[in-house]
Amino acid sequence: MRVQRLPLLLLILMACISCAKPASIIWEEGATDSTTGKTVHTMRILNPPSGTDWTIWFGQFRTPVTMEEGAPATIQHISGTLYRVIPSAESQGDEMTLRYEARALVNRCRAPEGFYLQKGGGKSVPLTVEYTFLPVEDIHSFSYSKVATSAFDIIPRPKEIVYNEGETDPTKDAEDVSFVEGQVPGWYRITLDGKIKVEAADAEGLIYARTTLGNIRLNSRGNKVSNAVITDYPDMQYRGMMLDVSRNFTKTEDLLTLIDMLSHYKVNYLHLHLGDDEGWRLEIKSLPELTSYGAFRGIPTLNADGTISEPDALQPTYCGSLDRNDSASPGNGFYSHKDFIRILRYAADRGIHVIPEFDTPGHSRAAIKAMEKMAQRTGKDTYLLSEKEDKSEYVSVQDYTDNAINVALPSTYAFISEVFDGIIDLYKEAGVPLDAIHIGGDEVPDGAWTESPACKALMEKEGISDISALKDYYIRNVVAIAQEKGVKLAGWQEVAQHLSPETFEALKKNLFFTNLWSVSGSKEELPYQYANQGVGVVLSNATNCYFDMAYNDSKKERGHSWAAFTDERRSFSLLPYDLYKSVRWDDHRVIRDISKASDGKTTLLPEGEKYLLGVQGQLWAETLRSFDHVTYYLFPKALGLFERGWNAHPEWEGTTVADDPLFMKDFNRFFSTVTANEYAYYESLGISYHVN
Repeated sequence: MRVQRLPLLLLILMACISCAKPASIIWEEGATDSTTGKTVHTMRILNPPSGTDWTIWFGQFRTPVTMEEGAPATIQHISGTLYRVIPSAESQGDEMTLRYEARALVNRCRAPEGFYLQKGGGKSVPLTVEYTFLPVEDIHSFSYSKVATSAFDIIPRPKEIVYNEGETDPTKDAEDVSFVEGQVPGWYRITLDGKIKVEAADAEGLIYARTTLGNIRLNSRGNKVSNAVITDYPDMQYRGMMLDVSRNFTKTEDLLTLIDMLSHYKVNYLHLHLGDDEGWRLEIKSLPELTSYGAFRGIPTLNADGTISEPDALQPTYCGSLDRNDSASPGNGFYSHKDFIRILRYAADRGIHVIPEFDTPGHSRAAIKAMEKMAQRTGKDTYLLSEKEDKSEYVSVQDYTDNAINVALPSTYAFISEVFDGIIDLYKEAGVPLDAIHIGGDEVPDGAWTESPACKALMEKEGISDISALKDYYIRNVVAIAQEKGVKLAGWQEVAQHLSPETFEALKKNLFFTNLWSVSGSKEELPYQYANQGVGVVLSNATNCYFDMAYNDSKKERGHSWAAFTDERRSFSLLPYDLYKSVRWDDHRVIRDISKASDGKTTLLPEGEKYLLGVQGQLWAETLRSFDHVTYYLFPKALGLFERGWNAHPEWEGTTVADDPLFMKDFNRFFSTVTANEYAYYESLGISYHVN
């Protein structure tokens, strides 16, 4: 047998290649120059590839980038949060240093992430990243005075507890359970007198009674508790939490854990944001591309003109992964038919209604791209949401140029109808009520539809002179679909704005609620104005209820800050029936003057009170990367809102001084309950949570 020997030079070359160090990134945060106001960050690429036929993809919240003069590469924004490094010169040595001016970091989670190296048209390879941040200090959001607590201190606080002599073992089962007529929905009474008796107004009241007993058992830590009679009921019929699973996904098992935790606080609505620009997360069997394509993020293809194509998945954003097969990435995943049935039933057993949302006609990029893929596969445009000839130019709030559904296409309404049918069938199979389908309706970018031939033809046909009236046309058609199928609608506050009187009245008749979220400045009167007009309102104020906002201004804290820094005291301060006094401290923990906050403002009329349905917290997922982040952002930040939805009229409601002794006494008791009882609950679950 003849053995072929490799030349010595080739062996040496192969050895060098095998020993070559992989590329990696060192990213350094720059300080802001006090004179110029400029911030210069540094990206060091260690062991960069040879030549210029390569790129490095990465994600970062949108920031203008100005390269240092003579830089060996440029940084290009693609769309959304996707960026890439483009080498302009061959690397010299073992390091390529890029210094560039950009915005200062609000906090560390805004740093670039998800670096992938792609050479030529080859496979993208993830790069390790080392961060060097400027030193920062921990910050305590607020101070409080600790007070003594007992097993009966739970959140939300029961309306009335009358203590009696003697003790009861709270771990015993209730010996007597009955229903009582004539009480408000959700009412219950628990009597502890050596044995346990439960009375309830309805099935929800029975669930709440069992929840209260469960919480007392947890807090008692195996000890007996004082005999007592607990009488309780919710003030507001809607006490909700919205979780965005589109931008980053929460898996089924984790979602069930969250449902258990929401039930622990007597939350009765879970609003799932299932469709947005960055992902579609619910299987609709008749529209398979929605999840086979729209629920994943993958490696983009770079086109000759510098644009990208997305051949088998959406472009990466908000998750740091380019691999559609990466099951650990929060960018990938969806709820199958079976998963969602399980979620619906699990929630219903705990007294929680699930509201499904698919944001339209803006915030719809995932659905638009998925239906383009479906049209390519089938050769039919039955459900197409976009028009090839549309040359409209716009940039959305999240920096997309192609995220608005074309409202003039008949296929758009065929799509809406098909999605509605799929959702209705899921709820029927689960055997749970479908209270409403949330259609979003917010933040359609200016410029959408302006250069669409289909929209221009529709406007001529319908006699529409103003492009903004196309929204009226869209809402009118969706209302008709909902009415035909016997389902209610919900939407963000914009869904009911700028409509013709006829469309507004039609929407009102078919509307469960609107989420009033942007209610500061000139918009702070909107919630009461809507309710006074007979529009169902769920208070979702960004300043009190957006829990993706960071706890405070420490750069160590994850989260946004565009609306506020939101902590337990901020959510606790919400006053549903006196909204103008709901922000008592500013973002730097300075007391605000609220004495004249409601002067000259719209008041909630008696006939409008029945349309003020409740409150809802929002957790948007741009800065979430794991379920640990979900629980950290929510707990205990959200507890103030859960307290206020149940007890909407605190004793300090009429106070005009931010730190009124009545407020401070109530908050001290509330947060002492958090630290004494809720922290222990979180420890028992093994979840991540925030400590003030």
